[in-house]
Amino acid sequence: MYKLLLVSDQDDVLNAFASVENWELHGFKAPHIRHDFEGTVDSLAKHHADGICIAVSPEQEERIIDYLQEFFPDVPIFDPGHTEEEVLRYLYELRTLLNRIHADYSNERIDLRGKLQSIRHEYFRKLIKGEVLSSNDLHRNMRLLRSRMDADRPCLLIQIAESVDIDKLEGRWHEGRDRLEVALRNSFSGDLNGFHILPTVHSDGRILVLACPLHGVDIEMTVDDMTAMLTNYSAECIAHMKDFFGVELHISEIRVLPALTSLCGETDQS
Repeated sequence: MYKLLLVSDQDDVLNAFASVENWELHGFKAPHIRHDFEGTVDSLAKHHADGICIAVSPEQEERIIDYLQEFFPDVPIFDPGHTEEEVLRYLYELRTLLNRIHADYSNERIDLRGKLQSIRHEYFRKLIKGEVLSSNDLHRNMRLLRSRMDADRPCLLIQIAESVDIDKLEGRWHEGRDRLEVALRNSFSGDLNGFHILPTVHSDGRILVLACPLHGVDIEMTVDDMTAMLTNYSAECIAHMKDFFGVELHISEIRVLPALTSLCGETDQS
């Protein structure tokens, strides 16, 4: 059974969770309940949590999120429900994620952080393809997957082209697309001056690099400065790919997006 922590001082949220019966049937133990930052710290010092729900004032939430980012950066944060139906919906999403993270848990050396990162990477590939339908879904899943990117600020999408067709790469490398993406992650992925860089390889052969501001990090630069910085960074990564993996790439397009939410298939403006 997965273990939960609910941090809330809101009666409707507390009542919605209290209305859930037979927690074990949903794959969870009844949650530990706390009401503020101090209670959160106390509970996590005493009890393991596989998922955390937060419904407090913005000031308290900011303190809790900062604490979790420092000490529990890989514990999923799921949305609070204001009705039993909503609670069960979000619990189902959390359980689905936890089941994926803990698959084959018989291997005690399993890299839980790496598995969460891989699932997060998969989700952003879906976002870039337009398969995330609403901004509400995007924000909820970014919290659940513990993404540090800010979905509401301008970002860049860089398209990378290669001199060798990706189908030929399949002949040179077993599982070529997967290996190419791993190589791209090793070269491109990381944080750069307040941005997180995320490369993805798609089934149609496109190589796309997302550069998105980190949540809570102020970035004082114009769009032109941002584009120049990330162009230079991409050029360095492309040179690394050629030197270490023998793959010749070049930048074919750079798009400035108003926000990650603009990639949603049917952006929800509510």
